[in-house]
Amino acid sequence: MKYIKYAFVVFLCVFSFYFSDRVIIFVENQSPIMKEIKANSESLRSEPVNAVIDGNTIVPGQNGYEVNERESYLKMNEFGAFNDTFYVYDAILPEVSLYDNLDKIIIRSSKNDSVALIVESAELAEYLDSVGITYSKIIYEADEAIEDQEYLNGNADEEDFDELNSFFKRKKMNNKICVIGYSNLSLCKKYEYFLVSPSVVVYPSNLADAKSRLSGGDIVLLSDSLSLGEAKIIVNQLKYKSLNFVELSTLISEE
Repeated sequence: MKYIKYAFVVFLCVFSFYFSDRVIIFVENQSPIMKEIKANSESLRSEPVNAVIDGNTIVPGQNGYEVNERESYLKMNEFGAFNDTFYVYDAILPEVSLYDNLDKIIIRSSKNDSVALIVESAELAEYLDSVGITYSKIIYEADEAIEDQEYLNGNADEEDFDELNSFFKRKKMNNKICVIGYSNLSLCKKYEYFLVSPSVVVYPSNLADAKSRLSGGDIVLLSDSLSLGEAKIIVNQLKYKSLNFVELSTLISEE
């Protein structure tokens, strides 16, 4: 009989919590704020975009987003009125994702409104800093990391790669990105870093052709052999196309 009483008490507690939760949800759903959220949530939903794989290459996809109605309601209710700046979103992950295909080489991005510049030259980096343009820089030694900047490990030598990598980790600067033709490829694969091959590499000899091919989503490597004037031609062309300059990690992210 004692066990039956305990079981009954537990049942009442569970039922009470369940019933209270149902009542709270019912009251929330009758709220004008929640009704407004629900009326708009479908139109605010964006579908994910799958990564595109072709052989050993990949173009990263994009997360989709949907309104988290409950969390949005709680924020707006605390504010005291419906306000679309308080929407809370949940990510919808693509079925084919970059993160499931780290052995593939990233050749560009699906973000057609942005580009990423990669430089190695200190002169080009100084110029980009002076005009406020975001870029990612290939470096080889820790003492080159003197600015608040995204750095890429350009060492092919295993010992040098690991030494700089350790510095990145200590400083929490490592975005786990390797550049084909620069970084130690075997170590990049071992550590499961993103493998990136620039979609456009600009030399003095192909300047006109590269300029004509530039488009949103490109990963553009400005060669050390470029003069400052030649680099400006590429930068101005990207500006002309109204493209955003972002760090490489941002460009290839699926967020």
